[in-house]
Amino acid sequence: MLYGWVGVVLSAWAYASPPAEYQLKAAYMLNFARFIDWPVQRLPPGAPLRVCVLGQDPFHGALVALEGRVVQGHEVLVRQLDGLEVIADCHMLFVADSEQKRVAAVLHQVANKGVLTISDMDGFVLQGGSIGFVLEDNRVRFNIHQGVLLRDNLRASAQLLKLGRQVVGGRSPEP
Repeated sequence: MLYGWVGVVLSAWAYASPPAEYQLKAAYMLNFARFIDWPVQRLPPGAPLRVCVLGQDPFHGALVALEGRVVQGHEVLVRQLDGLEVIADCHMLFVADSEQKRVAAVLHQVANKGVLTISDMDGFVLQGGSIGFVLEDNRVRFNIHQGVLLRDNLRASAQLLKLGRQVVGGRSPEP
C-alpha cells in the first residue's frame, strides 16, 4: 500500500528516467505522515503539518514540491532550518548528513515532543532516531525505532511497521 502511494506521489514529477533517490525519499516522507498518528494536542485538526529539514538540504526541491498537499486533513508546510531554535515546532524533521556532529543534541532536544525524526545517516535509528533510510540493493528502504515512536506518543500503523526493513525497540527508551 505504501509502495503504491509512492508511485502516486512520483507521478507529480514528469521525468522520463527513474526517480532520483531523494525524490523517492520525499515521497516516502509524505507517506510516513499518512501512516503516523500524532496526539491531537500536538497536531490539532486542520493545523498545518510542518515538515522541516535541518542542515544542507539533499532534496533539491523534491520536498518543496510536496508543499500544499493535504495529509490526514493537514496541509503540508516545508521549512529549511539552519539552527536548533525551532526544531521542536516541526512535526517531521529530516536531519541531513551535514548534522552528523550534533545529531545526539538534536535527538535529545526533540525527545518527548512528538517530532518524527528521519535521516539517512548510517545508524540513525540506533542513535535514537524514529525512521532511518537505508539503501539496499540500490533500493530505498527504511528502519523504524518503535520505542522512540512510543516515547514520543507517535503511533505507527501496522502497515508501516510491516513495510519497515527492520523494526527495533518495542519499548520506550529513556529521553
